[in-house]
Amino acid sequence: MATQTKPNDIFNVQGAFERIADANRKAGNDYLDLYEKAVGQLTALELKTAEAVKLPAVTEIAKTHADVTRKVAKTYADTARDLLKA
Repeated sequence: MATQTKPNDIFNVQGAFERIADANRKAGNDYLDLYEKAVGQLTALELKTAEAVKLPAVTEIAKTHADVTRKVAKTYADTARDLLKA
């Protein structure tokens, strides 16, 4: 009677899954880096636009909005990074 070989004997399935998981984590972190950079650029544009209006109230509202947006984006990215580590 011939012995059957298991797929794990021929292919390193566990190693392949680990490489795929690592690649997914890297892609996720790269996405989060781009997300944070985009939010930073958009909030900077928002501030420039508000300053061009030359109304102090509009500028203050834009600054507050930009600060809140950056904090929310950072919290989102930090939480997502923590999940990617798990």
